[in-house]
Amino acid sequence: MEQLIMRWKNDGKKMDLYTLPEGYTVKTLPEVEDGVDAWLDIIQYGLSEGRQNQGFYIEIMVNHDNYNADKCFLLIHGEEAVATITVICNYEKKEGYIHMVACKESYRGKRIGSLLNQIALYELKKEGMESAYLTTDDWRIPAIKSYLRIGFKPDVSTKDFAKRWKDIYKIIK
Repeated sequence: MEQLIMRWKNDGKKMDLYTLPEGYTVKTLPEVEDGVDAWLDIIQYGLSEGRQNQGFYIEIMVNHDNYNADKCFLLIHGEEAVATITVICNYEKKEGYIHMVACKESYRGKRIGSLLNQIALYELKKEGMESAYLTTDDWRIPAIKSYLRIGFKPDVSTKDFAKRWKDIYKIIK
């Protein structure tokens, strides 16, 4: 089934730098020793069929138009990479894409997704993106709630999308 789409419009307001909880840091993929392996460890929790190899990273990330490893963020708790979000910027269109958002299972329910979204919005605004979009699956209800809270709106441009969003709203309201 085709993934759902959500869209965001930049309101033009300056955004303060996000605040990290004590014990957490944010690093870009190149800043983390064995960063690709750390990323692969994270995304196996819901975004891939188990632990993948570096070829998967190349296929999904490196081969994506406008991908820049410096915009692939890893949330670090202590010494462990626990969550990731990637911001892909199309500077020509001034449109961003939020890609591969994931959190290790043991860190879910701690509002890590909200923090990742703040990182992404900060980056989108800093880079001058006028809009952004992301894709998600119907079953990712906690993620969808998090995206709605930060201003992403459901794309209901097709009958299928409109029906699926209606069903999701029944669940979350």
